[in-house]
This record gives sequence, structure tokens and C-alpha cells, in this order.
Amino acid sequence: MKKPFNSYIDDNSLEKLNEDLIWEPKRKQEHKQRLLETIDQLESSQPVRSKKNLFSIKQNLLLRNVVYCGIALFLLSGAFISSAFVSPAMAQMAAKIPYLGQLFKQKPVADVLYQELEKMGYKTASVGQTYYGGKKELVVSVEGSEKYFNKVRGDITNIATNILSKRQYDAYTFKIERMEPYVYTEPSEQEKRIEKIQTDISTELEKHHYDFLVANVSFHSPLRVELEIPNTETRVKEIKAVIHAVLAENKTENTSIKIKKINLKKRDQDNRWGNIVTDVGEDLLGKEKYHVKMVGYSVHPEPQVFIYTSLSISEDNKKFADELKGIIDEFLKTKEMKNKVKDDPYKVVIYGKGKKKLN
Repeated sequence: MKKPFNSYIDDNSLEKLNEDLIWEPKRKQEHKQRLLETIDQLESSQPVRSKKNLFSIKQNLLLRNVVYCGIALFLLSGAFISSAFVSPAMAQMAAKIPYLGQLFKQKPVADVLYQELEKMGYKTASVGQTYYGGKKELVVSVEGSEKYFNKVRGDITNIATNILSKRQYDAYTFKIERMEPYVYTEPSEQEKRIEKIQTDISTELEKHHYDFLVANVSFHSPLRVELEIPNTETRVKEIKAVIHAVLAENKTENTSIKIKKINLKKRDQDNRWGNIVTDVGEDLLGKEKYHVKMVGYSVHPEPQVFIYTSLSISEDNKKFADELKGIIDEFLKTKEMKNKVKDDPYKVVIYGKGKKKLN
């Protein structure tokens, strides 16, 4: 199941995102169906009510967009930097802001903890970072019985606390919760029917050399087909005709077809900058001394990285913001980052309290 790419997050919506739960899970393969079932719940008109489910948030639509697209996540489980190329100017900056060394070498803390727990054999369903109401949490979900949970929670808490302590990530609190063991459920007849329609459409698109397109059939009534196509594509009528033929064969000819044209270049740019923000934000969000509440980005009209802090507006804090921007700029010019940044012009904007610019 693949959700079409949604709209991009701009500066105004970043503030709204900060008030909701943002979670990038790392699930085992056998939990894929649970994730898909949760996404289906988010798409329905009924909110998810379980307080223990990380997908229970005030605005289901917002999280759905994040789960599907990874847009403007403040900490993704993404790529990391293995080595550094430091210029003399950059080293001088680092003396004032002891952030540089960590920025180049740190793998996302959720990845590190997840891999450590997996290596030690714990039944870890997911590890993620959450941001809600200004609170930052590292959250581990353990799958199993109450007896198993109570047996391992102390050890897992110690492991997580130790990893946070070694990184000096004092901005995070730690939370551990139990998830019910995964139980496979046989798909309903309606789900099997929709899966067949989905497969038939994909097969026909491929036959007609439209294999670069992905059509999604809604699991909710009334049925609809959603399709994203490049904004340069001119064969809309032909593509619709292929889908209509498949629907007719499946006796669902009244199903609506929704076409959305997208800018593939912009989508690729958005994906790249999502990973860039991951790298930039890892240490900034983890340590209280940087006073960073949120890291986000926009690619419209051109890429911008937004650093939101709790700092007041003062000359010292403005100087700090200028130095921090300089370090981020140098980092984005390193060999490792050039493949992500490419030749994109970009801006780094650092805000203080009240969304007032510090740089």
C-alpha cells in the first residue's frame, strides 16, 4: 500500500507541526500489516482512541501525511555522516559552539538504540522520537506479555538512559511502553477485492508502458482510485482509459479516478532536504544547551532550513545564531553532503522566541 505524495510543508505549517506528535518508526518486517492497519484507521472518520498507540494524536490527517511522505519530520531515522572535512574557519567556530564534532559523526539516536536492543534479543516493536507540546521523548515500544514487559523494562530503560547520557542528550526524557503481540488477521473479502483491483491496475499500466505510475485504491467507501502523474505528462486521457477498463472488468466502473499532477523534480528535492534536516537536527535537538525546540524545512520556492529556538532576542544570541548558521553552512558544503544538497540554493533561518529571526 502506497499513499500518493502530499503537499509540502512550509514555514507557517511548521509551527503547527510542532504541537503534534511526530514519529518515525523502525519496524520489523512482520509488523508491516499493523502499520498499514493503523494508517487505514487514520484515514477513516473515526479517530484512533488507544492512548498507548503512538499514532493517537489530535490531528490524524497530519500524522498520516507524515507517515506516508516523511515531510518536515524534525528527526527522521535516516542517513548519517561517517567522517568530517573541517576547514580552519569551521574549526574556529567549533571552539565557540561545541557542536561540530557530533554533527559529523552521530547516527540518529533512535537507530542506535533500536539496533542495540535488536542485537541483545529484545522484542522491540519500534523506537522513535516524539515532539509534543515542547516535550521531547525517546520512546521504545516492546512487544509481548505483561510478564515479559515487566521483566525487561528495567534493562531497556538502563540501556536507553546510558545511550542518551553518553551523547549528553539531556533534552530528551525516556518512555517505554508495551504493545500487544502481533496477531495476523485474514483479509476481509472487501480487502481482497481491492487488492485485486490494485494489482490489475498496476499490471495494465505496466503493459501500456506507464509502469512509472502508482495508482492507489481507497479502502473506504465509496471506492476511488488516486493517481499521481508528472506535471509534464500529456497522456491523461489514455491513462484514465486504461484504469477505466480495469474497473469495468472488476464490475466497479462507477469508481471515481482522481488525478494529481506533481513536480517530480520538486519532490526529489523535498526528499533530499528531509534527509539533510535529519543530519543537521540530530545533535541540536538532543542537547538543552542549544535551546532548539524544532528543526524543519521547506523547499518552496527554494530550500530553507528552519531552526526554532527558545532564545530571547539579544546581541549575544544573535551572534550565537550567526555562528551556528556558519557551521551549518560549512557542514552542507562537505563532500558527504554535496550529493544531497547538489547545487540547490538554500537559506538557514534561525528563530528566537516569538518566531523572531535571530540571523
